[in-house]
Amino acid sequence: MGLVCLARVAVLALLLTVSPTAQVTIAQISDSHLGEKRAPHAAENLRQAVDMINQRRPDAVIFSGDMGENPQAWREAQFILNKLRSPLSIAPGNHDVHSPDLDRYRRVFGRDYYSFAIQGITFIVINSQLLGNYDSYEAKTPPPLSPPAEGESERMLAWLAGLADGAQNHVMIGVQHIPGFRDGGFPDPKPYWIISEPYRSREMNLLHRLGIRHMLVGHWHNGRVFERDGITWHVAPATSWLPWGGELGFAMHTITRDGDVHTEFVPLPGATP
Repeated sequence: MGLVCLARVAVLALLLTVSPTAQVTIAQISDSHLGEKRAPHAAENLRQAVDMINQRRPDAVIFSGDMGENPQAWREAQFILNKLRSPLSIAPGNHDVHSPDLDRYRRVFGRDYYSFAIQGITFIVINSQLLGNYDSYEAKTPPPLSPPAEGESERMLAWLAGLADGAQNHVMIGVQHIPGFRDGGFPDPKPYWIISEPYRSREMNLLHRLGIRHMLVGHWHNGRVFERDGITWHVAPATSWLPWGGELGFAMHTITRDGDVHTEFVPLPGATP
């Protein structure tokens, strides 16, 4: 057998050996809240998270919403995030997008829902602010979306349905800001904290059709992992402030080729809320 054939056999053997156990590493930052008066050290904490993530060299970084309180804070956060050495993808949070200002977000960040792939794993980024109205923290029942936002919601859900219709048998991971459910220990019953009906059922149906078994989310400022309705929800901690206690930090996800996700919460040493 010639050297070229031997080399091809060796490469094939390596692929067969490595591929089933190869892993993708994703860093997830969430809820940096630059410009928030309750988080005076938000920029400093975000810089620390970026430095620590760069040391870990992930395949990609996901920011799962609530970057800042206004466009000036967004610009400062973007300046810090530009120091990342890994590709960055962003999902909007409810402090980034309110009912009347989706166009403002799109002018700065571009698409608010989209998909991308990292080493054969597809990530579906969803704008959870089109799955409910989160403008009022104190609301006791879920407020309705405005008519323009409702139209945008229908377009996004139709986009997801199109992805589901064309879905093939490969790994998909979902990304959005707001979790679909509470876990058993969540302390606040207000609808502000989760996706409520009628949007939750519609989204969950599409997530199941897409074969999504893991969702990377934020919003709670507290690192948690729990399973509901056949999906594991990986809630990243905040880098800004702690309404429910815990530690400031970020999440590191290790994803196998068959779609299993292991999550590590990484604290920011000495970080101050």
